[in-house]
Amino acid sequence: MSTPTTALDPARVLADPAAAPRWAAQTAAWIRDEVCAPAPALGRPGALCPYVPAALRRHHIELVESALPGDDPEALDAQLLALAVEFREDAAARPAAEALLRCRVVVYTALDGRGELLTGVRTRVKPLLLARGLTTGEFFPASPDASVRNADVTVARSPWPALALRHSTPHDELFLAGRPELHRVFRAAGPGIDTRAAS
Repeated sequence: MSTPTTALDPARVLADPAAAPRWAAQTAAWIRDEVCAPAPALGRPGALCPYVPAALRRHHIELVESALPGDDPEALDAQLLALAVEFREDAAARPAAEALLRCRVVVYTALDGRGELLTGVRTRVKPLLLARGLTTGEFFPASPDASVRNADVTVARSPWPALALRHSTPHDELFLAGRPELHRVFRAAGPGIDTRAAS
């Protein structure tokens, strides 16, 4: 199994995109231009993801590349779990307000054009992450995932296939309401970060 070791800061990539790998420059631009952008179709002001602008400014997002080819689902699962354990240990040593903004985006450069393979990874690994107070979001160019606030708005289309790791929060219950098997795990484990303590 190949485990990424070098993390890139998207804020620093944006400052000099020509010096960064193409996957990193394009992913950093997507974070800035789409994830941090207002989403009026969702019926609320502010960014598509309200935590990301501050996380980007404060250098709390990291990009890592996975070069696994996708022909071994067990290797993909194991790699993500290893990265999640490492991420959780790092964030646990930080104050809650900082840990809340920490995010690790794993970009699967060998899966370009096959981003749907990440659906299986997320399905298999997400219960294990929720039990540890973490969660993951799945992104790829043709993702059909829509907002829970507006089914006409796709919210998970990125330039490269990616899985984003972060702590779970009380707000995640909204996203899990229609998934009883995941909701049970979340309720049993509780959120990884209590946003009231982090404010």
